[in-house]
Amino acid sequence: MAMLEISNLGVSFRTPRGTLHAVKDVSFSLEPGRCLGIVGESGSGKSQTMLGMLGLLPQNGTVTGSALFEGEELIGAPRRRLDELRGARMSLVFQDSITGLTPHMRIGDQLAEVLQVHKGFSRKQALAESLAMLEVLRLSEPERRLRQYPHELSGGMRQRVMIAMALLCKPSLLIADEPTTALDVTVQATILSTLGKLKDHAGTAIILITHDLSVVAGVCDEVAVMYGGRIVEHAPVDELFAAPAHPYTKGLFMCTPRIDMPTGGMLPAIPGVPPPLNAMPPGCAFSPRCPEADARCEQVRPEARRIGNRLAACLKVPA
Repeated sequence: MAMLEISNLGVSFRTPRGTLHAVKDVSFSLEPGRCLGIVGESGSGKSQTMLGMLGLLPQNGTVTGSALFEGEELIGAPRRRLDELRGARMSLVFQDSITGLTPHMRIGDQLAEVLQVHKGFSRKQALAESLAMLEVLRLSEPERRLRQYPHELSGGMRQRVMIAMALLCKPSLLIADEPTTALDVTVQATILSTLGKLKDHAGTAIILITHDLSVVAGVCDEVAVMYGGRIVEHAPVDELFAAPAHPYTKGLFMCTPRIDMPTGGMLPAIPGVPPPLNAMPPGCAFSPRCPEADARCEQVRPEARRIGNRLAACLKVPA
């Protein structure tokens, strides 16, 4: 049974220029102990999908559709109920560590508060658990870090504190938005190893939002590729890496450095830029940048079709 089931999720924002649709008709499900990677360029709707699901949109944002978590509907749920679930059963690692931490609170107080509020721990118990989690994530001088403020830590240290905060309550669902940003490769390996143990041994379901396809290959079981606010391809990770189907997915792989590439040259790039949300093409959103597009692609918006174990929204992908 799916722990999380998203159906036709949409996110829009009211602006002086009119309504902007950031996410459109996103659907997927996730079972316990599985990791879904969501990839795509900046502005493709990855983070907004998760923020909409969790009820964390700004006042001008609106979310539609359905998001069932352990059978409970999140869309339209009371704020109090969402506050109970967030941090205890569902955790989110924000992309920006400096805004994700309270600047005037010591690190130890922020970590301990999670366990005191959601688990009823005493302050002493909560600090001991927080210290142990920082040690698991290999933060240097963890006792000292508990007494420091966020501005006294490096970006990589703050990111690990954010991850520790998300893991303290042992959530059923962990959403990690670029969790390895600003971390060196050694620390990145530690974080990915921790995420792997969570899903394999604790049965935690993980959604990993990232630009880094190597991170996806290391920890994810399946991948959803987003472009223009929609999922354009969804497949098991091995199948996607072996043979990407959608031209946009192919472009992402083309732009990824490989060990067999000649040195000294320029990396290939997908030509053009993503379309603005208020001026989406009438057909396929990727058609202005797609090397395989024709006149039909410019006029007909492709629906996602099942092809074997994957879904692909492209008129050129054979059935």
